[in-house]
Amino acid sequence: MLARSREDRKNLRRFTRRAATLSFAGQKPSVECVIWDISLSGARLAVELPLSELPHQFILTDTEIGSVPRHCELLWMDRRFVGVKFTGHLP
Repeated sequence: MLARSREDRKNLRRFTRRAATLSFAGQKPSVECVIWDISLSGARLAVELPLSELPHQFILTDTEIGSVPRHCELLWMDRRFVGVKFTGHLP
Protein backbone atom coordinates (compact mmCIF):
# COMPACT_ATOMS: atom_id res chain seq x y z
CA MET A 1 0.00 0.00 0.00
CA LEU A 2 1.02 3.62 -0.36
CA ALA A 3 4.47 3.31 -1.90
CA ARG A 4 6.27 6.57 -2.46
CA SER A 5 6.27 7.74 -6.06
CA ARG A 6 8.60 10.02 -7.96
CA GLU A 7 8.86 13.69 -7.07
CA ASP A 8 5.48 15.07 -8.15
CA ARG A 9 4.60 17.62 -5.49
CA LYS A 10 3.33 21.06 -6.41
CA ASN A 11 4.81 23.04 -3.50
CA LEU A 12 8.45 23.45 -2.51
CA ARG A 13 9.40 21.55 0.66
CA ARG A 14 11.56 23.14 3.34
CA PHE A 15 13.89 20.76 5.15
CA THR A 16 13.55 20.90 8.92
CA ARG A 17 13.86 18.69 12.00
CA ARG A 18 11.07 19.71 14.39
CA ALA A 19 9.28 17.82 17.12
CA ALA A 20 5.56 17.26 16.62
CA THR A 21 2.71 15.06 17.83
CA LEU A 22 0.06 13.04 16.04
CA SER A 23 -3.46 12.84 17.51
CA PHE A 24 -6.08 10.32 16.48
CA ALA A 25 -9.50 11.76 17.39
CA GLY A 26 -9.55 10.07 20.79
CA GLN A 27 -9.02 6.59 19.36
CA LYS A 28 -5.57 6.12 20.95
CA PRO A 29 -2.99 8.23 22.78
CA SER A 30 -1.03 10.87 20.86
CA VAL A 31 2.42 9.86 19.62
CA GLU A 32 5.65 11.75 19.04
CA CYS A 33 7.04 12.34 15.57
CA VAL A 34 9.61 14.49 13.78
CA ILE A 35 8.77 16.71 10.81
CA TRP A 36 11.64 16.15 8.36
CA ASP A 37 10.35 18.47 5.67
CA ILE A 38 7.22 20.52 5.13
CA SER A 39 5.42 22.52 2.44
CA LEU A 40 2.14 24.38 2.19
CA SER A 41 0.37 21.19 1.18
CA GLY A 42 2.06 18.41 3.17
CA ALA A 43 5.01 16.98 5.08
CA ARG A 44 7.34 14.04 5.52
CA LEU A 45 7.33 12.61 9.04
CA ALA A 46 9.35 10.12 11.07
CA VAL A 47 6.86 8.47 13.44
CA GLU A 48 7.40 6.67 16.77
CA LEU A 49 4.65 4.17 16.07
CA PRO A 50 4.62 0.96 14.07
CA LEU A 51 3.51 2.22 10.67
CA SER A 52 0.98 -0.58 10.38
CA GLU A 53 -0.90 1.05 13.30
CA LEU A 54 -1.02 4.53 11.77
CA PRO A 55 -4.57 5.49 10.76
CA HIS A 56 -5.29 6.99 7.35
CA GLN A 57 -6.27 10.36 8.89
CA PHE A 58 -4.93 12.17 11.95
CA ILE A 59 -4.00 15.59 13.36
CA LEU A 60 -0.42 16.94 13.25
CA THR A 61 0.71 19.56 15.78
CA ASP A 62 4.17 21.13 15.52
CA THR A 63 5.18 21.31 19.19
CA GLU A 64 8.36 23.33 18.65
CA ILE A 65 6.80 26.40 17.08
CA GLY A 66 3.25 26.02 18.39
CA SER A 67 1.65 25.99 14.96
CA VAL A 68 -2.05 25.52 14.32
CA PRO A 69 -2.91 21.79 14.35
CA ARG A 70 -3.57 20.41 10.86
CA HIS A 71 -5.75 17.58 9.65
CA CYS A 72 -3.64 15.16 7.61
CA GLU A 73 -4.23 12.32 5.22
CA LEU A 74 -1.65 9.58 4.79
CA LEU A 75 -0.36 9.48 1.19
CA TRP A 76 2.61 7.10 1.31
CA MET A 77 4.91 5.25 3.67
CA ASP A 78 8.21 3.46 3.50
CA ARG A 79 10.36 1.80 6.16
CA ARG A 80 11.42 5.08 7.72
CA PHE A 81 8.98 7.88 6.84
CA VAL A 82 5.38 8.71 6.03
CA GLY A 83 4.16 11.37 3.63
CA VAL A 84 1.03 13.34 4.47
CA LYS A 85 -1.23 15.79 2.70
CA PHE A 86 -2.74 18.63 4.74
CA THR A 87 -6.50 18.57 4.41
CA GLY A 88 -7.34 21.47 6.72
CA HIS A 89 -6.69 23.36 9.94
CA LEU A 90 -8.53 22.97 13.20
CA PRO A 91 -10.78 25.92 14.03
